[in-house]
Amino acid sequence: MINKENLVITIVGNRPQFIKMAPVSAEISKRGYKEYIIHTGQHFDDNMSKVFFDELNIPQPNLSLSLGTGSHGKMTALMLMELEIILQEKKPSGVIIYGDTNSTLAAALAAVKLHIPIAHVEAGPRIYDINTPEEINRIVADHAAKLRFCPDIVSVQNLAKENILNGVYFTGDVMFDSYLIFSKVAREKSTIINSLNLNTNEYALLTIHRPNNTDTEDALKRVIKVLENAKMKIVFPVHPRTEAAFKRHGLWESLKAINHAKVIPAVGYLDILELINNAKIVLTDSGGLQKEAFFAGKPVLVLFHTTPWPQIQSCGWQKCCWDNNGIDVNRVIELISSYMPTNRRPNLFGDGNAASKIVDLLENHGWFK
Repeated sequence: MINKENLVITIVGNRPQFIKMAPVSAEISKRGYKEYIIHTGQHFDDNMSKVFFDELNIPQPNLSLSLGTGSHGKMTALMLMELEIILQEKKPSGVIIYGDTNSTLAAALAAVKLHIPIAHVEAGPRIYDINTPEEINRIVADHAAKLRFCPDIVSVQNLAKENILNGVYFTGDVMFDSYLIFSKVAREKSTIINSLNLNTNEYALLTIHRPNNTDTEDALKRVIKVLENAKMKIVFPVHPRTEAAFKRHGLWESLKAINHAKVIPAVGYLDILELINNAKIVLTDSGGLQKEAFFAGKPVLVLFHTTPWPQIQSCGWQKCCWDNNGIDVNRVIELISSYMPTNRRPNLFGDGNAASKIVDLLENHGWFK
C-alpha cells in the first residue's frame, strides 16, 4: 500500500512557475499525495503572484518567504539560506523545481547540498548566452537534478550535448496542459476584451520585462518608438519592474500619452490568455509567452536577441526583432501588421498530458512510496 504521508516539496516564485505547477499540483492532489508548497516571494506584487494562485485553483502556499527586494546575488543568497533551513527541518522525499529563475537556482543549490533528489520541470532549454541570468540558472538546475522533465525533443538533445543522459524524460510541456485547461475557463470568466473595447485580431499584445529592454533609457525609448509608430492598436500590460523603470527614467507619462496604446497594469493568467487568444500578433521578450502564443496560433515578434524555442522560429511562427543595440524598431514596425505565417503549426510540445506523465515518473522513482 502506498504511504500517502511522504512529503514532496514544490518551490516556486514567479508567474511562469505558478502556471507550470498548476496541472502538476492538481495531479499530485488527485492521487492523494502530500505536497508542501513554498513561495519564495520572487514576485511579491498581487497581480504577479496571489492572483495566479486564485485563478489557477492552486492550493495557497504552505509557506511564503518575505525577503523584500535586492540584487540577483542578494535575493538568491537569502532564498538559499531560508530554503536550507526548511529542507533540513522537513526532510522531504524530493524537491520539485520549475523553469529558470533565481528561485529555481536557490532551490536547486539548497537541495543538492543536502542530497535531496530534485525533479526539474522544463529541463533542457538553452539559448547559449551565459550573460543571461536565466541560462546560468537552468544549467545549474539541470546538472543538479536527478529527474529532468523536458518540454520538447530539442531540450532532450540539448541535455545530451552536455552529457546528461540519465534521468531525462520527454514529457511534453506543462504550460500546454495549463493553456488547454485554462483557455476554456478564460473564455467564460475573463471580461478584459470587452472592458478594453477590443476587437478580435485587430490589436497586438506587447510584454517586456528583461533587463536588456528595461534597464536603460535607450532601451525604453525603443519600446516607446514601437508604440508610437505601429500602425495598429497595441495592448501593453506593464510588469511592475518595467513600470518602475519607465518612471525612473522619466518616460512614464510619455508612454501613457500614446493614443493607440492601451497601457494597463499587469494582469492575471485568465486575462492574459484572453488577450493572447484574441490578438492578431504578439510582441514579447518572454519565453513563456512565446509558447502560449504558439499554442494559440498567433505569430510572435521576439524582442530579444535569441529564443529558448528555436524550433518555433524554424517552423516560421516567430521572428527575431533585434539589432546590435536592442529592439529593432524598424523591423517591428514593418512586421507588426504584415507578418502572418503560412506554415502548418507542428506539434512540438506534447499532447497536453505532461502533468500526468510527470507524476507517473515520480511514482515510478519512489517519491511517494
